[in-house]
Amino acid sequence: MDRYTLPHGAKGIDSNDFALSFGPDRIVFASKAADRASKDVEPEKHYTFSARTDSGVIDFHETTVLADGRRDYRTLFAIHEQSVLPVLQQLTAMVPELFSLFRPLRLGWLKHRNITIARGIDPVSDEHIATVTRKRKRKLVLDPQLYEQNVFVPEFLEDIYDFPDGNFSLLYRGRPIGICFKKTDAEGGVHLFWIKRRDLMRFGHHWQEKVINALQAAAIPQERYGDYPFLRA
Repeated sequence: MDRYTLPHGAKGIDSNDFALSFGPDRIVFASKAADRASKDVEPEKHYTFSARTDSGVIDFHETTVLADGRRDYRTLFAIHEQSVLPVLQQLTAMVPELFSLFRPLRLGWLKHRNITIARGIDPVSDEHIATVTRKRKRKLVLDPQLYEQNVFVPEFLEDIYDFPDGNFSLLYRGRPIGICFKKTDAEGGVHLFWIKRRDLMRFGHHWQEKVINALQAAAIPQERYGDYPFLRA
């Protein structure tokens, strides 16, 4: 199976606040906000999600780069690969609960409440991401000018039927209040659904603790890190 590749053949994502790098078996995250806040007083740190197929262990660790170039590693979380599926099975209720938040969208309801639709505010698909980004030093960066050009607010709400299938933003007085999805079935029928941003945030907060608890219960105990030379407390 071919590995997923980012648009423009990029190997990571770069923004004002963070940088992500993707490798064959790892993802590396570095916060730029923390570096700016510390004013270079604190040592450089980055975080790595590593899935070593040879070891059968997935781990998340912190790397501190000291002033003399030495690196200090600290494991924050580790789990056996075979434990991942049972964890996911405990969280299966998350999917139907998420879909229960979606509701049909009617254009008459939008008109009555003076809600507008905008396309391009939340680029999700590879095609849309490629349209508003460029590659710099092997990483994707958002191009503000391309992003602005890609945002489109139709003159008439009915124009949504001419849009390609995908996601759009619902705005009330210029403030995003929801995400809309358009889907065309095999017979050519158009279906519109939306979800409130507020409901989506509540869903995330509700499930965050459950996910953390499930992962912690299945994690490799710190006292067993000695069984795996690459795990360091």
